[in-house]
Amino acid sequence: MIARDEEHNLPRALSSVREVADEIILTDTGSTDRTVSIAQEFGAKTFRFPWCDDFSAARNFCLDQANGTWIFWLDADEELLKSSASALMEATAQDGVLAYHILRQDLVDPNRPDRYTEMWQLRLFRNRPDLRFAGRCHPHFQPSIESIAEKENLEIGVSTVAIRHYGYIGELKEAKLQRAARLLELELEDQPDQLYYLIEYGRTLLQLRDRKGHEILARATEKVLERREDKSPPTPLVAALFEYLLQIPRKQLPCDLTPEQVCELALRWFPKGAPLLWIMAGQAFQKGQFERAEILLKELVRMREKQDYDHHISFDPRIIGDDAVLNLGACLFRQAKLAEAEECFRKLLESGERSNEARKNLNAIKKARYRASRTVKRKKKQRKKRKKRN
Repeated sequence: MIARDEEHNLPRALSSVREVADEIILTDTGSTDRTVSIAQEFGAKTFRFPWCDDFSAARNFCLDQANGTWIFWLDADEELLKSSASALMEATAQDGVLAYHILRQDLVDPNRPDRYTEMWQLRLFRNRPDLRFAGRCHPHFQPSIESIAEKENLEIGVSTVAIRHYGYIGELKEAKLQRAARLLELELEDQPDQLYYLIEYGRTLLQLRDRKGHEILARATEKVLERREDKSPPTPLVAALFEYLLQIPRKQLPCDLTPEQVCELALRWFPKGAPLLWIMAGQAFQKGQFERAEILLKELVRMREKQDYDHHISFDPRIIGDDAVLNLGACLFRQAKLAEAEECFRKLLESGERSNEARKNLNAIKKARYRASRTVKRKKKQRKKRKKRN
């Protein structure tokens, strides 16, 4: 762990790993609070590293201090979930595995621990000198860990280990975004036109309400389109770029793209990208294209059941859960597929958040059936009257 002025978060983070870590190593990058003393109280080995606007440099220094066989990387504003301790120990007991993806939950509401987005991150890996980070912001392995695993016939596994991240809530979010924007700009000055960093820089600027982000993402789009005939995207983060492209007005699309072209490429490269399918389903619904919305929403529901959605993209899991079922029911209702719609809404009766909406929709279906039966009866009476007159 690297940290700076994290006295409020640190006890939570260290408490969560104290029982599973053989050693805890904290590298401090210039704290003026009790960060170092708190870490020492928890038995951590503490080191100091002068901050140089480079997260990878600090991380690599921290890795150099480690003696264990495995590294589990944690940020100070995160915690290992209690339910994951045994999974963590099981993962490190496996042979033939170089590293593991784990699930990170990013809280979006400090008062609602059940409200979060989630995605995979590679946080658990063997302690080897060739596994080192690059990049001032959003560090990544260089050379790539995938290339090392392939060369040595090792696996990169997926673990059920989960961590919770508190850093995107509270008053420090703006400051963190500003710091990230500055480091991303420096990274692009060091090595211009890196696609990953262009996308992250553009998205960060837009979160800071800086319209320059549109220009940066237009540059990123231009680079992506150079590879549009490839079978797979240049980087998984391109999915985040497509989220942006799907939601801006047609007249603002860069590179003479049309919304139809954006959808086609997004579906080809990210057929299991849940947030992309969710956006497209919503747009189809708004346009009255209920059959298309139904197909997309059914795919979201199916992905939840099979757990085969793209875990590299961060999203709110409700869009493949109750929200997808609720909206699917609405689509089916609009198409008068009442039996299927009813099945969707009945599934939500036990849902804490969507049960009231489910009941309202079930009542609406009941009324629709009643009106339909009244119509059928009225038509029968009219036919009988016509027969009598004849």
